[in-house]
Amino acid sequence: MANGCVRLAHLSKRVLSSSTCTAASSFRPLIIRQFSAQPLPSDDVNPVQEAKDQIAPDHRQEKSFHVPDFSNFEEAHKPKSNLELVRAYGVFTTCQIRPIVKYADTLLGFTKKVLGAHITYNLVRATFFGHFCAGEDQEGIKPKIKMLHKNGIGGILDYAAEDDMDADEGPASRTGPHEKVVARTFDYGSEEVCDGHMRVFMKSIEAAADAPGRGFAAIKITALGNPKLLERVAAGLMAVRNLFSQFDLDMNNVITREEFIKVYNEMFTDATEERTERMFHYLDPDNTGYVDYLGWSQSIKLQDIPSIIKTCRAPGPLYLSSLSEDELKLLDNMMNRLYNIAEVAAKRGVRLMVDAEHSYFQPAIDHAAVELQRRFNKDEVVILNTYQCYLKDSWARMNLDIERSRREGFKFGAKLVRGAYMYLERQRAVDLKFPSPVWESLEETHANYNRCADSLVRVCHDEGAEVMIATHNQKSIERAVSLMHELDVEPQQSGIYFGQLLGMADHLTFILGRNGYRAYKYVPFGPVGDVLPYLIRRAQENSDIMTGVSREKGMIAAEIWRRVKEATGLGRALPSTEKAASAAQSRTVHVN
Repeated sequence: MANGCVRLAHLSKRVLSSSTCTAASSFRPLIIRQFSAQPLPSDDVNPVQEAKDQIAPDHRQEKSFHVPDFSNFEEAHKPKSNLELVRAYGVFTTCQIRPIVKYADTLLGFTKKVLGAHITYNLVRATFFGHFCAGEDQEGIKPKIKMLHKNGIGGILDYAAEDDMDADEGPASRTGPHEKVVARTFDYGSEEVCDGHMRVFMKSIEAAADAPGRGFAAIKITALGNPKLLERVAAGLMAVRNLFSQFDLDMNNVITREEFIKVYNEMFTDATEERTERMFHYLDPDNTGYVDYLGWSQSIKLQDIPSIIKTCRAPGPLYLSSLSEDELKLLDNMMNRLYNIAEVAAKRGVRLMVDAEHSYFQPAIDHAAVELQRRFNKDEVVILNTYQCYLKDSWARMNLDIERSRREGFKFGAKLVRGAYMYLERQRAVDLKFPSPVWESLEETHANYNRCADSLVRVCHDEGAEVMIATHNQKSIERAVSLMHELDVEPQQSGIYFGQLLGMADHLTFILGRNGYRAYKYVPFGPVGDVLPYLIRRAQENSDIMTGVSREKGMIAAEIWRRVKEATGLGRALPSTEKAASAAQSRTVHVN
């Protein structure tokens, strides 16, 4: 226990200095300073500088090997028919036209009024739906799943039906997050609607279980409870975390018995010697003389806050974050839905990925994911939580959760992404006048993603954890593959997976799959009319990605031209796109 507390002292940093129990002038979202895991960078070292320090030329020990050839356009697009190649080229070209992407919902509404829903849906089915989605039901997706499996690729199944959008107002993803829940956050209708969403997620699990190979399914927690409740839960969890900082008087990241008694006497009206000793023993059952943050967070639950605040000397953030009996009942309902979903996934042999959402929901989502991991990840990984690496605290939260899994004895599982809500997070920070939770530069996000991936690959190798490296960034994939080689990780025997969206980055997924790596496609499905909001959101959320698909378009064009030459016997001259795609045939990377 003592060693664990010493190690956790490095993982928890002081959060803020304002009183948790006393009144505050205003109640704003609480900002968390970064938790850090060893090796410890100081607070003023960002991941870019840390990465540069780690690869100083004087300290390199290089060995080289050949990574998969991601420039091989023929191998990447071999499974596609000629028509599918042409469609892919047309879809990518359209998605690069920003006005079309931005106002896609308005254009769609106009088309439905002029041509009717039937013709409009048929057009979408033959183009964008056919490219980005696998089918309309469990039976309809089987050909696509079979094709992927034949090429060494698994599926991450997502029943992608979403609430429709108002064509006049546009999707919430074009607006700020003040009045509406944004992007793929489900609107709350009632508890019955949440029960319906639970049944929808069950469809994804059943489809994943019926597919060949190791299956994955994805869930959104905002679909299973009131998003406003999630905000309240997040605030409560933050208040519990900040209460820890109030007791940590010397800011050394552990609370001693003396600190606890002193602060308890100042903040609470029931502070007797017997009461404080009993409370501290509850927090420190092993009698070590101190409590770290993980021990604190395991002992103090959201359900405890109402009884804690009864003896507060003055109301404050802790008082304001206390959940009512009705809210606690709704929270229980949400968790029961999650338990039911996870139970089915575990029985069916499907891994369940909990998607990340906005930062003001994330503490509640992380809390729910950890609860699921405690119950279902005892012997093998069933639940994977998602970490968005464009958030400054992602590295810290990830390492804290890894340490939590070690201490509590469950398997750690993670999905690693860069993030989907950057502009909205920054705007919200400006509007509410607090520091942005997002890294200031793309370079910092890349560096943070890479250090998180490096750490997780090692944890997978050393401790049997599992990670889905979900990225379209070729350099990040090459880096992870290189580290796997350095550690002598056998791809098919490891818990390291690579994931990309269906219809995008095929040169990564198919090449990885054919070279023996555990490659996956994120496979949305559902009726065309119900999936249209997903398709619009996918184009809008990834508009920056879409504008950078010139290389992918070039590879598609090169493969089309290769097939034309092969079929017609045309001359051997290469167009510029094929020359570019053929430039690097056997790349060598260095492992540091």
